[in-house]
Amino acid sequence: MIRGLYSAASGMLVAQSQVDATANNLANVDTSGFKRAVLQVESAPVLDLYRYQVEPGQVQGHGTRGVPAREHVGVLGLGAQVYDTPTSFEQGALQKTGDPLDLALTGPGFFRVATPAGDRYTRDGGFARNPQGMLVTQAGQPVLSATGAPIVLAQGPFSVDGDGTVRQSGAPVGQLSIVRFNSLRNLRPQGDNLFVDEGAGAAPDTATAVQQGYLEKSTVNVVRSMVDLISAERFFDANSKAVTLEDQALGLAVQSVGSVR
Repeated sequence: MIRGLYSAASGMLVAQSQVDATANNLANVDTSGFKRAVLQVESAPVLDLYRYQVEPGQVQGHGTRGVPAREHVGVLGLGAQVYDTPTSFEQGALQKTGDPLDLALTGPGFFRVATPAGDRYTRDGGFARNPQGMLVTQAGQPVLSATGAPIVLAQGPFSVDGDGTVRQSGAPVGQLSIVRFNSLRNLRPQGDNLFVDEGAGAAPDTATAVQQGYLEKSTVNVVRSMVDLISAERFFDANSKAVTLEDQALGLAVQSVGSVR
């Protein structure tokens, strides 16, 4: 009976995690370059069950449960648990803006930006130009060049080639640092639409193209996310009712045992 409480409670925790992940996805449906999170669920660790008995000729003392028999009688499942919440890095659709500061990536690469905590990576190419002329993110982090230095622009128009080369008056002033990773599972979201690499590091990427005047749209599908949200809420309610029923049954069992004369 107690096992039922644990199983239902674990289901509620999984459902709550699904609601949290889906709500965060929906909150970023209009965030450029945002990549949706996907909840991965697995069975909770099972417990092995063994039969306990008193061997022939053994005197059972007070409180003794006997000695474990050699026979394995089964396993006890404890519901489900969240395994991971990885990011899905599929390519987003491109939206034309006409703004020269808007840059979109087509391919697996990422922009590299500088933060006080070290280099971070993003697909959000909605950049700006700060008072010092540096190309920065909307949060003010400098966008880095292939040499690791910030991209600094003079007054006036500029253009960006497909390989990330930044030009003013036809002359190159730098090249955007576009990098890729052998394993995207090592990238973890860090806020401000940035990712940190927890793996072996980034490598220059020549397969990804830059398109000026475009932004990559969020990969969140509103309809699918709403369906996921409703399903998670119903799953939570079902497990909540199961907890209530288990609690009522446990209360009746305690009352029945207590009333035995």
